[in-house]
Amino acid sequence: MDFSLLNQLLVIFICSVIAIAVFHRLRLPATLSYLIVGVLLGPAATETIAESENIALLAEMGVVFLLFSIGLEFSFAHMWALRRIVFGLGGYQVLLCGIGIAIVAFLLGLPLPIALILGAGLALSSTAIVSKELTSRNELKLPVGQQTMGVLIFQDIAAVFFLILVPVLAGDGEQNLWLALGSVLVKSSLLLGIMLLIGRWILPHLFHEIAKVRSEELFVLTALVIALLAAWVTHSMHLSMALGGFLAGMMLGESHYRHQVEHDIRPFRDVLLGLFFVSVGMMLDLSLFLQHWLLILVLTVLLLAFKGIVITWLARKHSDTPSTALKTGLYLAQGGEFCLALIALVNQHTLLTNTQSAVVLSVTILSMSATPFIIRYSHWFINKLTSQKLPTLNNEPSVIAAAIESVTNHTLICGYGRVGQSIGRFLDKQNLPYVAMDDDPVRVKEACQAERKVFFGDCRRPDLLEAAGLDRANLVVICVDVDENAEKITQAIRLKNQQIPIIVRTRDDSSLEALRNTGATEVIPEIFESSLMMVKHVLVMLGTPTEQIREQIDTVRQERYQILHGLYQGEHTSITDKKGLPRTFLHGIQLAADASSIGKTLELIDLEARFGIEIHHLKRHDIELDDWRNQPLLANDIVVISGNHEQLEQAENLLLTGYS
Repeated sequence: MDFSLLNQLLVIFICSVIAIAVFHRLRLPATLSYLIVGVLLGPAATETIAESENIALLAEMGVVFLLFSIGLEFSFAHMWALRRIVFGLGGYQVLLCGIGIAIVAFLLGLPLPIALILGAGLALSSTAIVSKELTSRNELKLPVGQQTMGVLIFQDIAAVFFLILVPVLAGDGEQNLWLALGSVLVKSSLLLGIMLLIGRWILPHLFHEIAKVRSEELFVLTALVIALLAAWVTHSMHLSMALGGFLAGMMLGESHYRHQVEHDIRPFRDVLLGLFFVSVGMMLDLSLFLQHWLLILVLTVLLLAFKGIVITWLARKHSDTPSTALKTGLYLAQGGEFCLALIALVNQHTLLTNTQSAVVLSVTILSMSATPFIIRYSHWFINKLTSQKLPTLNNEPSVIAAAIESVTNHTLICGYGRVGQSIGRFLDKQNLPYVAMDDDPVRVKEACQAERKVFFGDCRRPDLLEAAGLDRANLVVICVDVDENAEKITQAIRLKNQQIPIIVRTRDDSSLEALRNTGATEVIPEIFESSLMMVKHVLVMLGTPTEQIREQIDTVRQERYQILHGLYQGEHTSITDKKGLPRTFLHGIQLAADASSIGKTLELIDLEARFGIEIHHLKRHDIELDDWRNQPLLANDIVVISGNHEQLEQAENLLLTGYS
């Protein structure tokens, strides 16, 4: 039995795990880690992985699943509404960028047919990278996501025609060009019509019946079969497999099962898409890159600049704001995977020299590698290019200080989102002065129309806090979404003022202790307060006296929500929070008759001091014991503790075996 494919996949996955972990620590995009793995394992560097058709096929499946999941967000009705962007913006983008690049290639001495092929290839962008970044940034539904996806869809359609052009321009086409193009149009129209009918009349009933079975395996397999079957159909019709995946997703786009389908298919998509990026990295000729690195860098910058400018100019006609047009240009400025396929086809017909094709491949891959960074820092580019608008937001300390010169004994609100605005409105009703600061320019601009004491600025800057009258304020309320920013704001305040009370609002209790240690007077987790409100309504409906309810809730707040800390872990509960820190869980340990802790007291065992966990109570015969610390433990007692995953394991091991 040949294990060569298994060996190759094992090496790729091991290297990818290491690379992703390192890149995550460095806060670099995971896409780039896959590309680096491909370069290091490919023929250009260590030659660990030889070219493999099986890996290439699996990699293409990743793009199919990516386009399938994106298609779920775009129904046929939605796509029809975007037809001006797809065929208007997309068509003009491919035409103008293709002609411009072809002219430059022709002036550099390449024959006109080859120049046209290069122009067509480099006019296309990376569907895989851009779509993945849009999805991860949750921008698919935003105007920039709509425009970008519309252009990418047209590019995928145009790529099919370009792949037909290569053999014709090479002089060995088996049929007339117009006949070939007409055949593709007929096939595409027929396929679209058939899939529209299937998506409208068959798939909803199919998934309805599958949902009745309540089998996750059947549901996942059905979604996979539909995606792969659509890819097989388009491939057999000599169309793009990725286009088939997208159309299959669109068939389910109007179904209320689409969210579950997207969730189930995500693991397959992400793993196989990683293989695709590895295969792209393997195409890079490292030795030739080192020989011509300056030329490749210059051409890469010129490609990104030219496409970015052209697409921004075209997108401006379809955008409500210049920033959306500029973002669209930045997102689509790179070369794409279809250019790599075109160059491979060109090499089969020996239309380019090895050096020429390697340079074009290097430029394409380098521009693709730069794309995650360009997208991540697109706000920085936009701010630099539209910086003339910022002064209207009053973000200079002198402007803020002058505007609130007469304001004293006020509340300083850091972050003017939903919570900050609610606080401001209640303070207004009580005629209590406040000053608010937020780093969202649109929100501040809107708020300034009606409220004079809202300013644009980064609350982490001590000079802006001082300008906002920190030394004259009675209270600071921090209402930002990111706990790390809340900590930095608290630190900045304490550098200037050690006495002023600081109330911090957070979503949960993951940063409770860190914020208190930083200097917060009170930390109010939203999730705890909403739980208390539910408890209050439940007790009211059960007839509990109002005074008794108030006393219980006040006690919980005075004890800093201690009773609400921790939760029982569920099947899908992650053991770490969004910052990668361990979550606190509740856990009950039932003591067997031969447990090593039988006969001992919890005070003697001292789990809190050993592991840092918290003991909530001891249950015996479904009754919570009052003096549980000094009670000798008996068989079938249940010790309820809270802590992170590692602490709970250590405590349980000690209670049951005597060893941690």
